[in-house]
Order: sequence, then C-alpha cells, then structure tokens
Amino acid sequence: MKAVKIILVALGMVILFFGLVFLIGGRPSTGIVMLVASAFMIIYGLRKPKTRDVVIKRELELSGDVSLESMKCNQCGGSLSSENISVRAGTVFVACPFCSSEYQIEEAPKW
Repeated sequence: MKAVKIILVALGMVILFFGLVFLIGGRPSTGIVMLVASAFMIIYGLRKPKTRDVVIKRELELSGDVSLESMKCNQCGGSLSSENISVRAGTVFVACPFCSSEYQIEEAPKW
C-alpha cells in the first residue's frame, strides 16, 4: 500500500507540472483539469491511514444460583483460586499453578 501512495504522489507531481504547462501555454481548461487531478492524487498519497481501536469484551453468564466454593486440583490437591480460571473459545478452563494440569469446567444439569 505504501508503494501505491508513493507512485500516486510522483504521478501527481508530473501531472501538476504538465497542468501548469498547459495553463501557461494557452489551454486553461485542460490545465485546470490536470491541476485538480494532480491535487487529488497528491493529497490522497500523502494522507495518513485512519486507525481504529478494537475492544474485545468477554462476559460469562451463569444460569441459576452461583455460590463460591473452594476448589482443589484433582492431581495434586493444591488449592485453586479465581486467578487460575481462563476462558478460551467460549469454554471455561482452570489451570493448576502447582502441577500445571488443566481442567475444563462444565455446568452440571440441575435435574
């Protein structure tokens, strides 16, 4: 994309030169059209691209009543906290900081 903008600015300069030549040489209509076209090319070539900020927001909605319980690792028995919970691809995972094992949390049906 950068090369295209450099080419546009260079081509705009060349057309600007010929537009001035036509304007001075007695062809004002052709000269004005070339000056306008060159101004458009130069401005578009020198314009900075717009940047956009993207905000990704993830929310976890739990159905039913939720209570805080202490969790322990199935492998080593170490205690797990909320810092060990992560969401990847829409699934909740718990990683043990002691033995590095990971578990997928699944909601058990209430019936």
